[in-house]
Amino acid sequence: MVSLTKIGPKDAPYPMVDAIWDFFSTKGTKTVFVSVGSGSSCLPDLELAETIGCPLLKMELPESAKAWYEIKDLLKTRKVTETTSEFAKPAARKWVLPKNLTVLEALPSFTSGTLTVNGTQVSSQRWHDLLKQNGCELRIDLLKVELPGMETMVLESLWQSGLRPSLLLVTWPASPDEEVSIMNTAAHLQMLGYALIGTEGSHYLYYYTDVNYYETCAWSKPSTKMENPLMREIVCSLYPGSKGGVAFPKVEKEASS
Repeated sequence: MVSLTKIGPKDAPYPMVDAIWDFFSTKGTKTVFVSVGSGSSCLPDLELAETIGCPLLKMELPESAKAWYEIKDLLKTRKVTETTSEFAKPAARKWVLPKNLTVLEALPSFTSGTLTVNGTQVSSQRWHDLLKQNGCELRIDLLKVELPGMETMVLESLWQSGLRPSLLLVTWPASPDEEVSIMNTAAHLQMLGYALIGTEGSHYLYYYTDVNYYETCAWSKPSTKMENPLMREIVCSLYPGSKGGVAFPKVEKEASS
């Protein structure tokens, strides 16, 4: 059982592995931490970067990026003024080196180019390109995604890149048990080898187990009983003598009038 704690604002916390510094101690300052999008607080991102002592690669929509440029300046001056936004103020109490915060007005996607988001052109970058261009090793250790309505695009492009973050913190705009599109993405996530280890409200924490369930069966073998290949493998493993999987009821043809 993984020991968990809470990070971020007390009234709307996020789940996280307890003793996160120990979790990434072998990588330390070389831990690759990428955060896509933001919620109502900058605390989760800054607390993680502060505790681990690693750089934070922050990807935002152009309008949201302004707040993070303000945070970067505040980390330099350590002075809160009358014009400092409420979003940025908590950064004055976080010991994150300004050079460790990189703000990109871009989103990760399947290709490098542009995306149209709410009628606005936004730069997009392939995962491998954004890591290379920002001096990171070609891996992601910790990924936080909080981009309502675009989390599926972000995650699916990640799967296609072959990158598998050790920890993945996702904010779903609705429960995976209630919204079909989110259910499909969350289910795919766990089939690829991610275990859901903690939740706090709409914030879900996943841990990569390196067990890809899609690889446990053949997807090119024709079905004789209209069953799912994975279910067939599960049934055969439970009942070694069985030849097939799940027997579906026969559909009777309607009698012609």
